[in-house]
Amino acid sequence: MKWLFRKLDSLIGTIFAAATGIIAWQFLAFVQQYRQRLGGHLAEAQLAERQTRQAPGARPSEELIQAMQDRVTDLADGVNAISAASPFGAPWAFLLNFDADIVFGTLHDFSAALPLDPASLTYGIAGIVLGWALYGSLKKLFRRLIRGRV
Repeated sequence: MKWLFRKLDSLIGTIFAAATGIIAWQFLAFVQQYRQRLGGHLAEAQLAERQTRQAPGARPSEELIQAMQDRVTDLADGVNAISAASPFGAPWAFLLNFDADIVFGTLHDFSAALPLDPASLTYGIAGIVLGWALYGSLKKLFRRLIRGRV
C-alpha cells in the first residue's frame, strides 16, 4: 500500500510541477498580449483627448482635460515600461505598471501560445522547479498539520 501512495504522491507532484511550468511558460505571451491591448487603450485615449480638445463649440472642463491627460500618461508609462524591459525584467515592469481592467480583459481573451524563445523556455523550467518545491513545501506543511492534530 505504501508503494501505491508513493506513486500517487509522485504523480501529483509531477502534475503540479507541470502545471506551474506551463503557467510560467505562458507568462511572456500573456505580457505581450497585455502590452498590445494596453497600446490599443493608449491610442483610444489619445484620440478621445484630441477630439475633446478640438470639439467645435464645446468647452470641456479643466477636470475632464486633466483626467484625460492623466489617463494617457498612465497608459503611456505602462507601455513604455513593458516595452523597454528585458524578458527577465518584464515581470517587474508588468507588476509595477498594470491596469487591473486591462489585465482581466487580457485574461478573458488570452490565447495560449507556443513560445520557444530562450526566455520563455527558461520561465517554463523555472516554473517546473518552483512547482516541485512548492508541492514539497505544501506536503511538509500538511504532514505537520496532520501530526499536530493526532
